[in-house]
Amino acid sequence: MLEFTTQAWVYLIISALATIIALGLSIYNQGFGLYIIAYVIYFFMLLLGAYNISCLTKGECETWSWFVTILSILPMILIISMSIYIAVVGKDIIDNSKNVK
Repeated sequence: MLEFTTQAWVYLIISALATIIALGLSIYNQGFGLYIIAYVIYFFMLLLGAYNISCLTKGECETWSWFVTILSILPMILIISMSIYIAVVGKDIIDNSKNVK
């Protein structure tokens, strides 16, 4: 089912142990809470990380490489879009705030 490489299994085991310890400490200190959902989601992120490591070591993960490419490009596009928006609208906001006095 999940054919991870040795490096991915080492990552997964150490990360899972650390997550279980952190979850146990959180339950001990604060009791059960909604943060347990965050730990479950984080565990799925650990599986994605292990899959990524396997793809890096074995290769043949073209779909995953496109997914990583999109996730890498998305912040750049957002920053450029925000910069353009601030450059266009920001000057008007500053000018209007000076006129309010």
